[in-house]
Amino acid sequence: MRVSYTLWIAILTWHLSGCIHSPSIDDLTDVMSPEQQQSLMQADIILLGEQHDNPDHHKLQAQIVEMLGQAGVLGAVVFEQVNWDQQVIVSNLSNRNLHQLETQLNWAKSGWPSFKFYEPIFTTATRFRAPIIAGNISSEKSKAVYKEGYHAVFSLDEQKLLGLTKELDGPAMTALKKEVFEGHCQMIPEDHVSAMVPIQRARDAAMALAWHKHHKTGKAIFIVGSGHARKDFGLPWYLKQLDPSLKIWSIGMNEKGSEAQAGAYDQVITTDPILRDDPCAELDKKWNKGKSNSSPEAK
Repeated sequence: MRVSYTLWIAILTWHLSGCIHSPSIDDLTDVMSPEQQQSLMQADIILLGEQHDNPDHHKLQAQIVEMLGQAGVLGAVVFEQVNWDQQVIVSNLSNRNLHQLETQLNWAKSGWPSFKFYEPIFTTATRFRAPIIAGNISSEKSKAVYKEGYHAVFSLDEQKLLGLTKELDGPAMTALKKEVFEGHCQMIPEDHVSAMVPIQRARDAAMALAWHKHHKTGKAIFIVGSGHARKDFGLPWYLKQLDPSLKIWSIGMNEKGSEAQAGAYDQVITTDPILRDDPCAELDKKWNKGKSNSSPEAK
């Protein structure tokens, strides 16, 4: 049974104020105050920025999708991890063919972390019959943007609609370049950083455009990397180009020891770090093998 927005907030507020919990990300109420949950529920669009390989972040994402579904306000779920040319696959997704999704998306060769991290999000969205939107452009299209510019993907009208014909303001562009530089382990020269900025902007614009084309009703959720959820240069900037009146709630999930920049998000959720191989060592090894001539991509 679905409950009204007002009743749902009342239940959540009572639950928080009347119970004492030990810190655990298994319970969404331990990382979101009643005020934060209310702001989230009042938003038109919720951005759930993740560290892609952290399972705790995906658990929280699935819980938020569940919360909106239970409240009867869940709209589309937009995935950075699914490309435009895969929209037909996710448009036809149902409980009957959900078990085929990993294979249909060719996930094993996609470059994304294990499908098991994302499967609960797809499952929950499908259970509530939420439209699923393929948000991203493919690697091939990213390379085309790198070589040819935005017109390789977007029409001139789309570029104007999304704000790609104008520059980000100074602080936002500085922050974006820093994000690209640090995202590639500070191993790339400054001129190369500038050449990569259009890729990141194109990805953000692509996800905003996908929502604009396919979203119908309800509150949309974006499953994206934390960089895309940033309010200064990420998705919110492009969504506001489409509709300045949109109410957006941006959550950046990070790990202890890797704190988010103040003001970059409406809320920051910090979790314990996971054990992983050093990505910079892997990148250094890759580039030292002579593969650095291929156009890099930002995620």
